[in-house]
Amino acid sequence: MDEIRRTIMNEFSDEKSCDIFIMVLKQKWSECQGNLQGKCAVEIVRDSNDARCMSAILTFEYLDDFILISEWAEETVTPYRDTLSPKTQTFSGVIEAKFEFGG
Repeated sequence: MDEIRRTIMNEFSDEKSCDIFIMVLKQKWSECQGNLQGKCAVEIVRDSNDARCMSAILTFEYLDDFILISEWAEETVTPYRDTLSPKTQTFSGVIEAKFEFGG
């Protein structure tokens, strides 16, 4: 099965709001529990050029896991994020090509 990836990009009004949201994400994702069929990877990335911006990148092996975690995030993470009112863009799709280099 092809990997499924969701990228959520947030631009907050200030650096402190971004800091707070990253702290919340670290806490909430460490508490996430689910009966997944396969692997789910979560990466939280701060923009090195603009400290008000961050992304969460989620990768799934199975569509059912994507749906389960998406529902959990909508209930657990999204309401908190929305209180901080960032500009948000979300992209979800199937990985078409992947290149890895080096050892």
